[in-house]
Amino acid sequence: MKSLEDQIKELKNEIIELDQKFKMEKMVKNSEVQLNKTLKETIEKNELHIETLVKINEEYSNIIAKLRIKLKNLINEG
Repeated sequence: MKSLEDQIKELKNEIIELDQKFKMEKMVKNSEVQLNKTLKETIEKNELHIETLVKINEEYSNIIAKLRIKLKNLINEG
């Protein structure tokens, strides 16, 4: 049977170990929170880029479509 001092020593070691694990898990969580924040910002920026590119694409598509119609009309007239 373990002495009371040995049990106390084991419990203190276990507390230290648990405290270290807790601190590590807390650091991991904070790291994940920061990573998620960065990813959300990147996603938002990419969505903005996509929206802008779609608007530009739509604008140029309309211009190209009008010019193609004009070109076809000119070709048909000639």
